Formats: sequence, C-alpha cells, structure tokens
Amino acid sequence: MTRDSWRKRIIWGALAATVLAALLLDEEDETYEDAVVQPVLTSAGFAGSSRTTGQPREVLPIDQLGKRKFSTEADDIFPVTSWEPKLTMQRPQSSASSAFLPRQPVMQRPPAPELPPLPFEYLGKVSADGKTRIFLAWGDENHVVAVGARISGQYRVDRIREDAVELTYLPLGIRQTLLIN
Repeated sequence: MTRDSWRKRIIWGALAATVLAALLLDEEDETYEDAVVQPVLTSAGFAGSSRTTGQPREVLPIDQLGKRKFSTEADDIFPVTSWEPKLTMQRPQSSASSAFLPRQPVMQRPPAPELPPLPFEYLGKVSADGKTRIFLAWGDENHVVAVGARISGQYRVDRIREDAVELTYLPLGIRQTLLIN
C-alpha cells in the first residue's frame, strides 16, 4: 500500500470513531439537577472576615457622607485646539470727538511670510553651444539648470551672470541673488 492510501484509511477511521462516539453519547439520558449554591457570608460581607456570625452587623451611615462636589474646570475634557495664529484685537486711541461713539475693535493681520534664505550651494558652471548651465546643490539633491528652469516648483532661474545667479522665489514672487565668486 502506498502512503496516501494509509493516510486515507486513518482519516476515514477517525471520522467513523467520531460519528460512533456522537451517537453513543446521544443515547445516554443526561439528567441535570438544579442546585442553588449560596455563598457563605460573614457580617463584613465576605468569607475571609475575622468576625463570627454571632456578632451584630454594623450599618454604614450613608446619610452622613454628603454629596460629591465636582470642579467646574473639568467641564471640557476635550478642548479644541488650533494651530492657526490668533488675530489680535486692538482698540483705537480715543479722541475727544469720538468719546461718545462706541469703540470698534480693530483686527490686525498676522505678519507677512518671510523670505527664506537661499538653500543652494553653487557647484560649477558649463557653457556649451551658446547656452550656460549651472550646477546647484540643495541638501542631498543636485540640479543642473539653465535660464528659465524651475527648481522643485519653488525657485525659477531668471538670469545667469559671471558673478551671480538671479533666482525668483515663486511662492512670494521675490527675486534673490546667489553670488558665484
């Protein structure tokens, strides 16, 4: 016999034994008795107490405990936070003519975004076929660019001179100059 045939016989035998055991268990009458088990309580309320059952129980005076007092600071346990800068409010200086007019708060805008310093490092320059290209390093990235090229969608090369490269920071539209020599 082959190995697969032995395996099949063992599996069929186990299946037959399982079915036979299930049929034999169904034929037996199983009777269940309902039994109520009550825990043994002492005067303290649990079985490990050192009191005996002959001593009287003490009653806890719940009326004398009083009500709980909660702090008003715990009203909002999940406050909303925002990372946007808050607008500051200033009142205009009062003058004699506007003393009887209601004061209106003046809203100030947050400060304008600042121009970041140029992140580029000049590596070199190549002039071929009447076109000049420069090599710039920005962190781990190297760029070979000519006039009109955009770098990472943030800078545009406007002009390449012998001593400097003029770039425009696109988000603010401000020109910056990178000195070569």
